Amino acid sequence: MKFLRILFSKWSISALLLLAQVAAIALLIIYLNEYYYVFQIAAWVIGILVVLVLVNRKENPEYKIPWLFLVLALPIFGTLFYLLFSHTHIRKRDRKLYAKAYEELKPYIEDVTQEEEALNAMAEGDKGLARYLKKASGLGGSTHNDIKYYPVGELMWEDMLEALRGAKKFILMEYFIVDPGQMWDAIHEILVQKAKEGVEVHFMYDDVGTVTMLPSGYYKKLRKEGIDAHKFNPFTPVVSGVFNNRDHRKITVVDGEIAFTGGINLGDEYINRNDRLGHWKDTGIRVKGPGVNTLTTLFFINFIPASGKSLDYPKYMNPNPKRYEEKGVLVPFGDGPRPLYEEQVGEANYLNIIARSKKYFYITTPYLIIDFRFMQALRDAAARGVDVRIITPFIPDKKAVFCLTRGSYAALREAGVQIYEYTPGFVHAKMCLSDDDTAFVGTINMDFRSLTHHFECGALLYGHECVADIKSDFEHMFSVSRHIDDSFKLSFGAKLINVLLALFRVLF
Repeated sequence: MKFLRILFSKWSISALLLLAQVAAIALLIIYLNEYYYVFQIAAWVIGILVVLVLVNRKENPEYKIPWLFLVLALPIFGTLFYLLFSHTHIRKRDRKLYAKAYEELKPYIEDVTQEEEALNAMAEGDKGLARYLKKASGLGGSTHNDIKYYPVGELMWEDMLEALRGAKKFILMEYFIVDPGQMWDAIHEILVQKAKEGVEVHFMYDDVGTVTMLPSGYYKKLRKEGIDAHKFNPFTPVVSGVFNNRDHRKITVVDGEIAFTGGINLGDEYINRNDRLGHWKDTGIRVKGPGVNTLTTLFFINFIPASGKSLDYPKYMNPNPKRYEEKGVLVPFGDGPRPLYEEQVGEANYLNIIARSKKYFYITTPYLIIDFRFMQALRDAAARGVDVRIITPFIPDKKAVFCLTRGSYAALREAGVQIYEYTPGFVHAKMCLSDDDTAFVGTINMDFRSLTHHFECGALLYGHECVADIKSDFEHMFSVSRHIDDSFKLSFGAKLINVLLALFRVLF
């Protein structure tokens, strides 16, 4: 019975339909082979045009390389695959919805007084960090927030449950993964109860992120329970690159007074109730204060297009958020595909923090597949005397990606960058720390998918008390991690995988 359920599931049928489309394309090419010379000339002409378009596209040059190789080496197949899969920009219909979202949210995005206050709280040389994020993502910073840092997911889960139980008006939740188990079941039970009490519950999850975990119509079940649930960018069996644009954000907002974000999804491994990869190291933050409104805005930027709804936004914004005594600046921001985001905001934020580092720069990431400018920024920082350290997993979740991660070690180590592997298990945390005063906690991996295709989010923390907690956590991770020294050698298999996949690493 289980085999039949898998065989006739939406995803099995979708896979068969996709294979049928690829087969149809191959048959078309074989058929046209009768007109080989005409078709070959046409393919070369189109290939040259594609190369010219590729060279002039305003995007990461390394993303162009595999397409240039395919088009030049295999003009017919390469050109067709380029036309089908390369354009991962959001669809025209979705662009209109996002434009509508920004227009409706504009009054809540622009708070000039709050942003000026945030800038004034930063040192002169560091104001550019916040100015860039405002320009690139459209969201400004704020002060007088109470920020709590969580070094593990189980601690954040406890506080999330408490906050959800205390909801009186509304709950907003946006996640990449929702996996039934202890974590989700406890949250789900509260959401259902709150919906019965009259609390508005708006919930959104990514369709591809939950492909192996939830039935395709799970959102309908949630709606019957009173939860306004939606799937982000529902997958359909059409050969296209737009399905690369996944919602990788993790946001919870309760009553406009408290919010959570970070790398923690809704699944048991994130709270260490599932030990298949050893200890799961993840991090997050809780926000109270003016910054909650910014995270609320970030939620609706994706929720409006996903749901097609226009809501009464003022009731979700806190007009008089509590101002806490804690000093420091919080800048939540979003990142995503073109043309909604004209730049790779997440990567630029990392690069800006590296550039301002004078003493040290620490970073954790589950995947280390970076482009040349990121690699060079880390190498340059180490060369100028900055203590640059990177923590990656010791136990991988994806073997091929792990090989590519380890393939980056040599170039970094020869420049003086120190690499650590977290021996207790798997590092899923995406965060960095610089010079005792600046940190980032969010959803953004150091790989091409996160930096180019996905909708991501995070928070820049400047001068907050919790930065000291983040430093203590880094020191603990260093103490239990394996330091990669000269004795480390890649296996022959790992070297082979790096050679074979290097050209196409932008797809990982």
